[in-house]
Amino acid sequence: MLKQTTILTATTAASAMLSLSFTMNSMSMMANAELVSFPLIPHHVQRARRLKEEGFAALVEEDNHNLRRRAEALQVGALYHGYGTHYIDLWCGSPPQRQTVIVDTGSGVTAFPCSACSDCGSPKYHIDNYFNEGESTTFSKVDCSSCMRGTCSNNKECRITMSYQEGSSWTAYEARDQCYVGGMHNVALLEDKGTEDIDPQHAKAFSVELDFGCQTKITGLFKTQLADGIMGMEDTQTSFWKQMFDAGKGGDDKQFSLCFSRPLGASREGTEAGAMTLGGTDTRLHKTPMVFASRINKNGFFSVHVRRVYLRHGDGGESARSSNPDAKVIQLDVAETNLNTGGLIVDSGTTDTYFNGVISAKFRAAFKDLTGGRQYNNKKWDLQSGDLESLPTILIQLEGDLDSNKPLGDAANVVGLAGDMDAEHPYDIIIAIPPSHYMELDDSGKYTPRFYDNEHGGSVLGANVMMGHEVLFNVDKQVIGWAESSCDYYTLVTSNGFQDALSVAGMDLETTMPGQPDELDPATTNEEQPVGEGEETEEGSDGAFDTDDETINDSSIFPTEDIKAELQKMADSCESWWCRGGLVLSLISICCFGCCVGRICWCRSKKVQYERAEVELNGSFTVDGKTYRDDPVGDEYGEFELK
Repeated sequence: MLKQTTILTATTAASAMLSLSFTMNSMSMMANAELVSFPLIPHHVQRARRLKEEGFAALVEEDNHNLRRRAEALQVGALYHGYGTHYIDLWCGSPPQRQTVIVDTGSGVTAFPCSACSDCGSPKYHIDNYFNEGESTTFSKVDCSSCMRGTCSNNKECRITMSYQEGSSWTAYEARDQCYVGGMHNVALLEDKGTEDIDPQHAKAFSVELDFGCQTKITGLFKTQLADGIMGMEDTQTSFWKQMFDAGKGGDDKQFSLCFSRPLGASREGTEAGAMTLGGTDTRLHKTPMVFASRINKNGFFSVHVRRVYLRHGDGGESARSSNPDAKVIQLDVAETNLNTGGLIVDSGTTDTYFNGVISAKFRAAFKDLTGGRQYNNKKWDLQSGDLESLPTILIQLEGDLDSNKPLGDAANVVGLAGDMDAEHPYDIIIAIPPSHYMELDDSGKYTPRFYDNEHGGSVLGANVMMGHEVLFNVDKQVIGWAESSCDYYTLVTSNGFQDALSVAGMDLETTMPGQPDELDPATTNEEQPVGEGEETEEGSDGAFDTDDETINDSSIFPTEDIKAELQKMADSCESWWCRGGLVLSLISICCFGCCVGRICWCRSKKVQYERAEVELNGSFTVDGKTYRDDPVGDEYGEFELK
């Protein structure tokens, strides 16, 4: 008998424009599903709009230099593209207050700054104001006898403290309030105004009492990121999807999916970038069958086992199945045991992909072979027209789940299965990472490779690997499913006659500042994160934005007519050449003094900027023998430990 599955899909946003939409799917084995959508707003659009309204125009330009690395139950949500992590609207309180949070499968706690948090990133960095718990009639602190994650403090609060390897940290107390995800981006829903699952106005129907961290102190990258906080999607009791499931609003099965796309630019109305679905997956988004990797741990992080790594010549296309059967493929000659040094996790909260350095020599040799001598590194690259497409596609072979993949048929005929690539393991899966996903265009018009082959600890498959796929995290079956997809959730919603959250009547869709073009190039919206304290730069990197030559076009630095008139009066008051000569020497001395002071106070820093993007929740890595975990170490965590 076919089981009725209720699905909630929520949208997340990467770093250009995000929109969240949730879709409720009542479907028989995922067929004939109905969607409830709530678009997410890309973070740079959200921030630009709010800063414009509040008069912080100068900060909009500043935001163009910030980038972070670390990315359901009955609803499906539309994504809009940013450049990096993926965000979603979380409305908490009565009446609801919006908090923009990173969707992070590498974190187990949902947390954002509350009113007692001083100097915690708003309004200079964060999108929204701090959550004002005093204005919510349904807010409550969690009693020490009911702590889900924290430990009881002297103040009788459930305190949570998180620290990260690169120096960031935050402190919070556990709280509870009514929360829902998605809906209208700029308008809180006070009641359920929809009747159809795919209608964003229906989001309020999926409100739950959520246990979250009310942050009172944050430091480092958490302060300077654009998102207000994080939404933990890890496999743990306090994760967002698990709380939705326990409340009866997360579907019949413990599963959710994320679908990330990567548009070339962001329009002022928003550029869709995929969907998030709680309770299952939506096959209408799929271009190929979903294939399944085995999950190798029981809880905590979503860990997988890598069998092989390949590089394929660029003329093979972007899919796991080559568009050119003759395209050269090179398997890296690295032992399987070494490939899994420190473990491998799938982490939506990490922008980029990181592999242990054991692959570096073989990876770079294969890259050089397939590109006619080009050296691989993580510096900035100048690419001409057509160069990007000619770069190799990276292929990752993960251990497949036989029970899930064999029913799909002959492995040689199923896109995404290893098939003839590995006769011994034909039902393993192949994930393609094309250059359009691992090469990132910045605002200088240069590309930076965001596949790192030199980690000292475990490896991470980040958001740029997930792009172009719907990725299913099935906790019940202990599998992670991958289906190639355009992740075109916007069309899915509008084709059913509903408006997305950005096109609601009366909403101001102006998302660009005066003088900006209607279509935004990725380079203009890329946001470079400041270098964290203690980070090292890659030798030879020339810095993110440093240039040797600058042209000064600001006419305001030259004398105005009024100043010229005053100088003429001073000259006329001196009748002798001695007087005038002294005046000239005085002016020259003042100018020289000003130049010297300027060079001392405003000289360009010689410190080289680190070209590698930071993770939003930085790193699941071990340094000097110390293991970092995203959340406090406990028995509920799986076996993933970086060594």
